[in-house]
Amino acid sequence: MLWIIDTDAGVDDAIALGLPFSPTQDQHRAIAITTVSGNVHVSKVNVNVGAVLDVLGADVPIYAGCDRPMRERPAHAEEFHGLDGLGGAGLAKTERRPADLHAALAIGHLARAHAGTLGIITLGPLTNLALACNLDPALPARIARLVIMGGAWQARGNQTPAAEFNIAADPESAHTVFERFHDIILLPWEVSLDQMMPSEVFERIRAGQSARARFFAAMTGIAYDWQARFGFTGVPLPDPLAVVVALDERAIAEARQARVTIDIGHDVGRGLSALDYRHPQPNARVVTAVDAAHAWEMIAAAWA
Repeated sequence: MLWIIDTDAGVDDAIALGLPFSPTQDQHRAIAITTVSGNVHVSKVNVNVGAVLDVLGADVPIYAGCDRPMRERPAHAEEFHGLDGLGGAGLAKTERRPADLHAALAIGHLARAHAGTLGIITLGPLTNLALACNLDPALPARIARLVIMGGAWQARGNQTPAAEFNIAADPESAHTVFERFHDIILLPWEVSLDQMMPSEVFERIRAGQSARARFFAAMTGIAYDWQARFGFTGVPLPDPLAVVVALDERAIAEARQARVTIDIGHDVGRGLSALDYRHPQPNARVVTAVDAAHAWEMIAAAWA
């Protein structure tokens, strides 16, 4: 399987980007990284992705995408990821530059070139993918697998009481994507809350001496602030878990079929991921639990 990873490159996105380039991965290949505004503005995301690819030694093109949501006012999460998106650790430096082609156009081009063998993993707001669908309505039929980190299957939101950040940041784009695609693997926010990386695993990775491990340690120091502010007993890593299940579906411990619809109203439910388990045409396999030990092993191997 070939993959495009669409990201807004905060701390957990950066950790997730290591997984396809792990020394233990040989049957999957990321052929492009597309960027989108979300955790930080897309201009910072472009730099962050380049910095991560530098430390990974990965020769993969970056395609810069949308700098704002379809209709919503731009929202960022610097308070969670640091002003630079990489934990404020001064790591956002690179000589790499995005290619000239816009991310949405690149998605369409690569989907035509690799129809039936290309998967997409989205780790940020769905703006680029929605735009790509609007530019090419046949796009979903060309994509072999779509894995989305987003949504709150129990309505335990982290952006609003009902909505998860990636969906709440651009509900109209999310609504478009869930209407167009019919076989989505969805990794919701709450899985990372219920199955946090244990502190002992986290500290073991941070203690490594490789260039990768030192980068990991530098950008994840901010996780101690998360624990102090939110009372986390471990480290929530939603984006890495999404990439884990994309690369190895055996990591899915529990999942439910549902029709997922995104609320695009303008009241308290805006951005809500509504799950209908009785719908005759489900569009998503909603992951509700992962094989955590397997996930931690894959992440540790990627950053060793």
